[in-house]
Amino acid sequence: MRYYVVGLIAGCGIWLAAIASAGAQVRTLEFESSQLIPDIKIDGKGARIHTQGLYVTRRYYYVTGRWEGAPKRAVFLRIDRKHPDRVEHLDITPAPTGERDDVGLDHPGGFDFDGRGFWIPISASRPQSRTVVVRLHVPPKRPLAEAKLQEAFQWSDHIGALAVDSKSKDLFGANWDTKLIYRWKADGMLVRKTPREELMGGEGKLALAVQDWKGIGEGRLLAGGIDKSRQRDANQPRAVVAVLDMDQRKVISEVRLPRPADARHTLTREGLAVFEDRLYFLPGDLGEPARVFRYRWRR
Repeated sequence: MRYYVVGLIAGCGIWLAAIASAGAQVRTLEFESSQLIPDIKIDGKGARIHTQGLYVTRRYYYVTGRWEGAPKRAVFLRIDRKHPDRVEHLDITPAPTGERDDVGLDHPGGFDFDGRGFWIPISASRPQSRTVVVRLHVPPKRPLAEAKLQEAFQWSDHIGALAVDSKSKDLFGANWDTKLIYRWKADGMLVRKTPREELMGGEGKLALAVQDWKGIGEGRLLAGGIDKSRQRDANQPRAVVAVLDMDQRKVISEVRLPRPADARHTLTREGLAVFEDRLYFLPGDLGEPARVFRYRWRR
């Protein structure tokens, strides 16, 4: 199963295929495999985690999600890739401050890694809510329970996905349905606020509701999400992976992915990650059970 795209982008030591220019060399995005994630247990009991973001390393899957318990909680999980039944979890729900929007801060979004720590937005599960952006430092080869969580800043909007530029260290946040895109310094100082239409075009163009995205260098983001354009051809898949140039504020490339045979959901419904020359997707909720889908860029 191959999907054709054009060109090549290098960033952060990884190779990514994209449409760079007309007449560029054709490459393919090829489905490789999927891996089953067994049922998740928290405190010895079966749990359902509404998946939000995904980050992949050679050894682990890192996942953010909302634990559908009573009450619901924001959690961060580390899953051993070789032994996916080995799961650690950390409650990252912000401590209450007495503000109205403290209730329900249980929605951790898509997230990214800056080389030292994970940047995670945590919001209420509704549009235009408050977000607490946290930075999580996980010591290498140590239990997840020893991770250090620090609040970076707060924002008066629901931020569903956050990415880090590897060079400038600026943060990019997409709000609910990505109607607005924010660019901040690490301390939360706003650099720019961009309407989706300015980045992706007007009516009839790509209306990408970003679910998860990652910084890939040179001011570019690799984004996964759902095309909500009313003008979309009904025969086209809604799942989109796009390369966005945030300095030039334009879409460099996009590729649409049909749902694999063993997927229960649209492929880009939730988590997206990139590791070396492979893309990983986690569209389902942990505890369904869920699968991680792996694709590879090939010549």
